[in-house]
Amino acid sequence: MPLSRGSSTSPVPRYSPSTRVPALPDFAALRVLVVGDVMIDRYLTGRVDRISPEAPVPVVRWQQQEDRLGGAANVALNVKALGAWAAVAGAVGTDPNAASLHDLLVATGLPGHFIVADPDRPTTVKTRVISQEQQLLRVDQESTEQLPNHIAAQLVTAIAQRADEGGLSALILQDYNKGVLSPTGIAELLQLAGRHGILTAVDPKADNFWNYRGVDLFKPNLREVQQQLDFAVRPRLDDLDRAAAVLFGRLQCKQVMITLSQHGIYTHDGSTSAIHPTPARRIADVSGAGDTVISVAACALASGMSVGMAAQLANVAGAQVIARPGVVAVELNELRQEWARLG
Repeated sequence: MPLSRGSSTSPVPRYSPSTRVPALPDFAALRVLVVGDVMIDRYLTGRVDRISPEAPVPVVRWQQQEDRLGGAANVALNVKALGAWAAVAGAVGTDPNAASLHDLLVATGLPGHFIVADPDRPTTVKTRVISQEQQLLRVDQESTEQLPNHIAAQLVTAIAQRADEGGLSALILQDYNKGVLSPTGIAELLQLAGRHGILTAVDPKADNFWNYRGVDLFKPNLREVQQQLDFAVRPRLDDLDRAAAVLFGRLQCKQVMITLSQHGIYTHDGSTSAIHPTPARRIADVSGAGDTVISVAACALASGMSVGMAAQLANVAGAQVIARPGVVAVELNELRQEWARLG
């Protein structure tokens, strides 16, 4: 299905395909494994009534703490919310936060047997201090060291066993540069997916950006692309086409999707490209929006949608989650209603 291409002289072009959108796929038949850095998103909520006499900072009167699945686990949660079977593979420590993460997996119905433990690293926790729905501070507990070889091998072995059982529709590699995904591990996982005909989708970060050779979908954001290339990349079609040409050349990937924040999503399927504007009207919290985009895009592609249509669907889903505070998963019924309106 060809995607329309407009003039590339506008600083923020807005393009949209003229083809009528298809019905939302039934994702129930999909089996998706998300591999990457799992974490806890912790929210400390309180009320600010005064400034501290010790320093010019607000005093937050604690009210409650809430833990949610974050990182690769949030991607898996989004996949599950779409109705697909989902599991997450990653690493935790042997600390109390590891037990908390396992409890969250059980509570949300995500399998935990692809999670390995490294006693020498902390479980990643991002703690956000919130008052009046505004984020005041974030504190990160994490290690960015690569997993020891023997623990990384345990993880790959568990994933290989699942792939050998058959039925996996997609493998999402969700990289936050916390050490779970290494160049060697990435190569092994992509070879594994290739042998079994499993669709691969990648949300990269800086350290491993150029290691995802041959993936089906490469989905960085604009800032990540700008950091990797030695020429200016603005949110306009000519710049993005030039960037995509480099990505295709170096990675031999099949499709490129670049998220552009408020400017929408750029896609290139190897022959045609477009910028799909975002429908977002209210922004409460952008945390986790990228997780939603990669999960929806991967499931859409695995269901047979074009990358352009996948981007439009991801745009609708992303607009939904950023309208709510905190890291949240997509709501399928709401997504179905919003998508139907586009038809």
